[in-house]
Amino acid sequence: GRYLHGEQTELLEREVAALCQVNHCVAVSNGLDALRLIIRAYKEMGVFHNGDKVIVPANTYVASVLAVSDNLLDPCLCEPREDTMNLDSREFERLISPAVKAVMPVHLYGTPCWDKRLMEVARRNGLKVIEDNAQAIGAKSSVPGLNGTRVTGSLGHAAGMSFYPTKYLGALGDAGCVLTNDGE
Repeated sequence: GRYLHGEQTELLEREVAALCQVNHCVAVSNGLDALRLIIRAYKEMGVFHNGDKVIVPANTYVASVLAVSDNLLDPCLCEPREDTMNLDSREFERLISPAVKAVMPVHLYGTPCWDKRLMEVARRNGLKVIEDNAQAIGAKSSVPGLNGTRVTGSLGHAAGMSFYPTKYLGALGDAGCVLTNDGE
């Protein structure tokens, strides 16, 4: 119980929630499972349905896409910006259709994948924003997120993080967490 479901896990959850300025942090086995569980929760809540589309950057680790496809949703790949290699919000806007229910910005190389256009398009189209925050833990955006915060992991509706040993904040083995302000 020291590392799994014990006092150390609860301490980690509290500290990561505080770092990322969210109300809830739940430790899970890895970053892929964090993203899978977020999408699964939205399916259970009736927000997503089989065949819905989620816009994901074309320049990402396979886990971002697997979290979508494993939940029987369709990944819709969006090209990156040349200067940041993060999802291009201009391209993202062009991909919007009635089938698109969410966008998954992936914060790469310590650089937040967030700008005013991404936020406004997501709001205007009623899209869920699920952050893949495996590579920018603690990074700050110049543009506030949906909740008024600037820290990655709190910009959208929910975020998945990875604590794989090669990440900026690594565990002794594989680990991850789900971040959200949504108590449901």
